[in-house]
Amino acid sequence: MSSPRLRWIVVLLAAGVPLLFAAFTQHAWEDYFITLRSSRNLVEGHGLVFTPGERVHTFTSPLGVLLPALCTFIAGPGREELALWLFRVINLGFLGAAGLLLWRRAESLRLGAVGGVVLIGLIFTEPKLVDFSMNGMETALLVFFALLFWSELERPEGARPAWLAAGTAGLMWTRPDAFVLAGAMLVSRLLLRSRTEPLRTLAWPALLRGLIGGGLLYAPWFAWAWWYYGTPVPHTVIAKGAYMPAIQLTSLLRVPLDTLTGQSLLMDLFMPAYWPFGGWPPFLQHLAQALAIIAAFAWLLPFLPLPGRRASLAVFIGMFYLCSIILFPWYAPPWTALAAIAIAFTADGLFSRAVASGHRTLAVAGRAVAVTIVVLQAGVLGAVAWQMRTAQTYIETGTRHAIGDWLRRHAQTGDSLFLEPLGYVGYYSQLKTYDFPGLSSPEVVAAGRHGARRYADIIGALRPTWVLLRPSEAARPEFATTGVLQGYEVVKEWNVLPQLDRIAFLPGRAWVEGDARFMLFRRRAAAGSAPSPVVTR
Repeated sequence: MSSPRLRWIVVLLAAGVPLLFAAFTQHAWEDYFITLRSSRNLVEGHGLVFTPGERVHTFTSPLGVLLPALCTFIAGPGREELALWLFRVINLGFLGAAGLLLWRRAESLRLGAVGGVVLIGLIFTEPKLVDFSMNGMETALLVFFALLFWSELERPEGARPAWLAAGTAGLMWTRPDAFVLAGAMLVSRLLLRSRTEPLRTLAWPALLRGLIGGGLLYAPWFAWAWWYYGTPVPHTVIAKGAYMPAIQLTSLLRVPLDTLTGQSLLMDLFMPAYWPFGGWPPFLQHLAQALAIIAAFAWLLPFLPLPGRRASLAVFIGMFYLCSIILFPWYAPPWTALAAIAIAFTADGLFSRAVASGHRTLAVAGRAVAVTIVVLQAGVLGAVAWQMRTAQTYIETGTRHAIGDWLRRHAQTGDSLFLEPLGYVGYYSQLKTYDFPGLSSPEVVAAGRHGARRYADIIGALRPTWVLLRPSEAARPEFATTGVLQGYEVVKEWNVLPQLDRIAFLPGRAWVEGDARFMLFRRRAAAGSAPSPVVTR
């Protein structure tokens, strides 16, 4: 498998596929603009905050906010598209480096051609990894640092403290919950060893220096965030945590069985984002279930190569975490990369045994299955590219961006807005926001602690000037029973469903259509005040 030319082909694939995806779709994720508002405020001298004057930690990733701030500074004011492309170029560099790092380690671990095809194909054509590496999220950084950490643990000569520290710190600077990912890899490395590698003979000094060094490199951010925001815990985690169901021991114990039967979230590792909304062929779910099972349980087969078994055990350990949180699609790619490593070494091990046993038919079938899986995933990536191009045109730009611009022109200083889709609307309107579940607003979290957990209750408690709802949200019984919206009037509606109806081929259509209609309400003027203008489309 060793070939300098092949190595650079892998690097080109790792960076080139996402570049083509970004150029075709122009996709900019909703949550990117939540973070970008803090990045912009930092550049403009208001501090690293969502709302000037309010020190609230409204982003999750330190690097995910600081790098866009740098790109915004370079691009200049009002040039969001250029700033995003600069951030994409940075991410492309990380993806190319991840491809090179992965291939070199695969070579040193003697992964064969079949395993190499599965490894590179499953990772670098995975739709969520490609999309969320280019749409403004921190995914490319997270995948690179995860692979760096894994590569050092699997280095035949032993982990190098400096590089292990870089991987550890990079993971934490990218996502504060990444210690779970690092911990799963570390535990699997310690538990699964060769017979000639007793636990006491591991390079403990190097491991400890690397882990402690990584912690020291992350400590400045941890201390600064604690001083600046009053807590090192991102407010986004606090807001989302308030609506997460309590973890039940019985549910956790059932996770392995649920994974085997296709009832757990682990199959999300190989499915398109928000696939449960529908619009995808059923066989993809069966394929994703099969891949998830292999990834999570291959470590039980003692004849498989140790690097693959360790990656599998890491996925198995992480499965309990992933299945106990709200698994947003941009959380999945580093775990998908680990799963792909496990599957690649499993495929290579089985293929090698078939060849050694003289089973030519099985060997040919193994090659065919490996190529088929990669081709299918590449096809799904193409379908997702069309889905996201459509969503960007009609939903993100044509609707949410347009709503934010309209509010920017028509709202008054001091107005406030309640909404769920905080990103585009919050960024372009620049209003004080009361979002659900309170990512930008401690007031919403506080209201929730006092029992206001429904939209109607929050609106009634905080009385925002504007309310943005989807028609399905406005039709909830809570609004009829509370009468909260009687104090508001509809001033404008957006509806791009007719445009979407004219598109014959749209994978995942239901998810796209979910944000095709919005209704904007304004609080009625008090008696004696001038009436609000009613605007129709």
